Amino acid sequence: MDKNDDSVLFLLQDIKELLFGTALILLSVAIGIMGWLLRDADFNVEGICLIANILFFAYGGFHIWNGWTAHKLIEENREARKQEEQGGPHAL
Repeated sequence: MDKNDDSVLFLLQDIKELLFGTALILLSVAIGIMGWLLRDADFNVEGICLIANILFFAYGGFHIWNGWTAHKLIEENREARKQEEQGGPHAL
């Protein structure tokens, strides 16, 4: 693999960030439902789950934002560049 062409690796890393952020947000939803179901406990489970819910949601949102905006995929037309270098039909 060419060292200058790491766009596939960057894309896979961004997809990993998006999936991890989505999993964290789903976990925060599950914790929120668990806190709602356990609201009649002796101690304040609902408050603890609310704090954990907010933290997991924010951390998941951060990962989604980082995966969405971290890298820009630049598409290059290598065939046209090779033809220009070889003096092909589009050569100047």
